[in-house]
Amino acid sequence: MSANAQEPLNERPEGTVKVYNRVGQGIFLQMSDDGYSLDMASLDLKEVSDFEVVFAADNKTVYVKNPIAALPYTFIDITDRWVKGNIEGNKITIPHKTMIFSIINDANDKIEIFMGYYSINQNNQAEKLATPLDITYTIEEDKITLDSPGTDKTYLLSCIGEDETWERMSEYAGTVYKLKNAAPTGIGNIAKENNAEAVSNTYYDIAGRKVSPTAKGVIIKQIKFNDGTQKTIKSINK
Repeated sequence: MSANAQEPLNERPEGTVKVYNRVGQGIFLQMSDDGYSLDMASLDLKEVSDFEVVFAADNKTVYVKNPIAALPYTFIDITDRWVKGNIEGNKITIPHKTMIFSIINDANDKIEIFMGYYSINQNNQAEKLATPLDITYTIEEDKITLDSPGTDKTYLLSCIGEDETWERMSEYAGTVYKLKNAAPTGIGNIAKENNAEAVSNTYYDIAGRKVSPTAKGVIIKQIKFNDGTQKTIKSINK
């Protein structure tokens, strides 16, 4: 087990993209009645952003978008981030204390948020694990499950600070992510990708704006397939 201090990516990496619906519960923060502090509240994960996984061409590397959806849900000015992990067999592993957000505030202070497991003890208080563990997910056909470190208590995948303090925003271990099925749109060329048919091609510039396929500069082509997967290809048009 090793921490991953590498800053998350703010652009989708290249690879085959699979998009999943979140099913389960989490914890987010909302403004309290006094208008100065943040209180915890239950979060229905069906209401938040998709769980997106990019499978790199090396068949070893994966990138997960917003692994704790409560973070961008609480702070809506936080844009999408992808964190790096690895895949072996049907297991995705992301190192404990992988950075999921970093920013320099107006006071020129660097704020960093990481991810790690926490548990809820018998007094209903959150506590970090005695021995930190890497975060793992299990892939089963059309779903991915956030693994739990144990069955003896409730476990959370939480935002944590540099000193591993609990930042409260979390997803409960056992959360299930179900593969979305993309309906064919009839747009674009038909091609084969792992026996799936491409149903649409969309082009973006590096700022995320839709452009034509012949636009100049760095172009990101997003291909959607009829089995719910996506693939991105980055190129330069001169």
